[in-house]
Amino acid sequence: MKKLGALAAALITAACSSFAGQSNPGPEPSASAGTPKPSATRVVPAAGKLASTTSIVGAMREKYSGKYFRTLTFLQNNTRYTTTGEEQKSQWFEHVEAPGKLRIAFLPAAQKSGLVQVGESVASFDNGMRIDFRPSVNPLLLLTVDAYSAPAASLMRSLDSLGVDTQIVRTDEWQGRPVYVVGAKPGDTTSTQVWIDAEHLRLARFLQRVGRGERAMLSEIRVLNYREIEGYQIPTEILTLRNGRPVWREQRTDIRLNADLPANVFDQALWREIPIPD
Repeated sequence: MKKLGALAAALITAACSSFAGQSNPGPEPSASAGTPKPSATRVVPAAGKLASTTSIVGAMREKYSGKYFRTLTFLQNNTRYTTTGEEQKSQWFEHVEAPGKLRIAFLPAAQKSGLVQVGESVASFDNGMRIDFRPSVNPLLLLTVDAYSAPAASLMRSLDSLGVDTQIVRTDEWQGRPVYVVGAKPGDTTSTQVWIDAEHLRLARFLQRVGRGERAMLSEIRVLNYREIEGYQIPTEILTLRNGRPVWREQRTDIRLNADLPANVFDQALWREIPIPD
């Protein structure tokens, strides 16, 4: 159950999975046969030129049209930071398919524990048995994968489900870079909101207010690092904070793009049958 405890922390603070840069990122994966090649670089709109959420989403899709992956697999090294200062390590192996599909196997794979997210539903497994199934919007999956591949109307509905007021849009600055902020007016640090790098048009941070009254907390996801792999921009390090305190770090390695995934990899009924490398 220790692994499930780590998952619970991630679910609470970041609505479940996804880094300064990796010290040893390892060799770049070689391009596999049949991998579509990215198209030429597109013109980036200047900060302040996009006045609505729909125009920001449209610009994101336009910039990365033909330059976003179909499938993604990676090994994820996790660090959970406890209130006593302890660092608890774990590893996950993840499959992603755009849009909206995520499979996480907790390692070692023999324990058959993890989760499957398809769209806005997630199933959790422990020792090969399904122990939970519920509606859930995964903000990291939504904002780093679905934003470039799902229908725009579906994306807007999911933002609304997360509590983002898509009618509020402004420009700001984050770590010295111009950003678009969706969901919060100037000075509002507690509403659920999305920060998008205005030049690269990719997620910088996501803040979400969870709970009410004295039990409310602010969860924040920060994408600390992107790497270009085979011409694709991949988030490789992600930090989650709770009320400003780091609680969870994800570091992705052994990244493979556009490979054929195992058959039925996202079928929860076949959870026990999917081979996962240890």
